[in-house]
Amino acid sequence: MKNLKTILVMLLALTVAACSSNPHKGFKKTDSGLYYQFHNQSDGVKPEVGKLVSMEMVYSDATGEVLMDTRLDGRQFVLEFIESEYPGDLFEGIGMMSVGDSASFILDAEKFFTLTAQMPMMPDFIEAGSSLTFNIKLLDVLSEEEYMEEQMRLAEERMRENELRAGAEDGILAEYLAANNITVAPRASGLIFIEKEKGSGEKVEPGQTVAVHYEGRLLDGTLFDSSIQRGEPIEFSLGVGQVIPGWDEGISLMNVGGKAQLIIPSHLAYGERGAGNVVPSYSTLVFDVEVVGVK
Repeated sequence: MKNLKTILVMLLALTVAACSSNPHKGFKKTDSGLYYQFHNQSDGVKPEVGKLVSMEMVYSDATGEVLMDTRLDGRQFVLEFIESEYPGDLFEGIGMMSVGDSASFILDAEKFFTLTAQMPMMPDFIEAGSSLTFNIKLLDVLSEEEYMEEQMRLAEERMRENELRAGAEDGILAEYLAANNITVAPRASGLIFIEKEKGSGEKVEPGQTVAVHYEGRLLDGTLFDSSIQRGEPIEFSLGVGQVIPGWDEGISLMNVGGKAQLIIPSHLAYGERGAGNVVPSYSTLVFDVEVVGVK
């Protein structure tokens, strides 16, 4: 019985020591010092040196602030897979994955910025001795030829989608106007300006800096931007191209204190390119705006 008690005490001590040596709960540690945690693991294709790896990648600093999120622009993040540059680097982590896997890795911040990113020094906002957490989903492993073929296929697909959207824009706008009983005729440019409140302040003029509160929506009602939610109006010089053409034209028709709705066709907004992953190509936009000040 005494021997059994001694063994139990020793096991408990070993467990406590193991836990205290790993400051990252839920993570395992490689011999090189890389902390890792798999969220999904499969027997898919593994990365090979010289091939391209396609992935989603989000990384944050020790405080949890996101420094990069490749998902925001709606496209895959691609880089060449190379041999590890130092023990416990990002490429060691990616090399542990297979296509379809998702995992998190904790790296030394200074080594990542100065060796992997090849920056002369760490950014000022990164604390010395701190770490970075990378969340990665491995989407594909491709040769350069396969990657180029895939990019051409996607470009052709986007072109076909854009052609369909361009052809449908006028019809979708007509349906929106009818459904909302809007009978205001468009201006020569195509902008539909609907004044909600005249405003008792001065008339805004090109070249002035105006402050505007706004909410922007797609025709299906999706809110994609709002200064009201941020609690701070946008400021810009009117008439010099700092904003989309529909804004320059619409705001120039207003007085300080005025409120209006701007229905802006895509050729006066973001056109074929859209805006990130929030405004698709050839989208007519609806902005509710209020001029709150002028300089």
